[in-house]
Amino acid sequence: MKKYINRLRREFSPYFLLLMLGFAMSHSGCANKSGDETGYTLSAADQKMLDAKNPLSDIKSAIAAGKPLYTFNCLMCHGEGAKGDGMAGVSLTKPPADLTSQKVAALTDGRIFLTIKNGRMINGKMTMPPARKMMDEEVWQIVAYVRSLQAIDNPVKNK
Repeated sequence: MKKYINRLRREFSPYFLLLMLGFAMSHSGCANKSGDETGYTLSAADQKMLDAKNPLSDIKSAIAAGKPLYTFNCLMCHGEGAKGDGMAGVSLTKPPADLTSQKVAALTDGRIFLTIKNGRMINGKMTMPPARKMMDEEVWQIVAYVRSLQAIDNPVKNK
């Protein structure tokens, strides 16, 4: 019986690995590349989310809760001031976005939420990992915190 199992492992493991890789890619978004900003095909619910405003009513509390979440999840790449100059970010081939830039400030809250939640892919390569284990409220808190940095650093937001 042991010989039989070892033979099956030798003969079928490459096929099994390819099958599992294909399954993982189809469910991780790698195979769902599209023209979307995040690099993923958006579901109908995500399409509706694109123009959403931050649903948290107490923005000051959301900003306060978002700062430690940003520190734990985003600071290494995006940096303390969210300029894309974090310790890990400077070593990447594609630098992280400057979250205080006018380009990012012009994005809707929903677009920023989806980018954090789903991650980002460029040309089929993961450039920002998804925050899928975060609760939606936590992602919205990070969005609020990022917006607060934009208000400080971005003259467009201060008008």
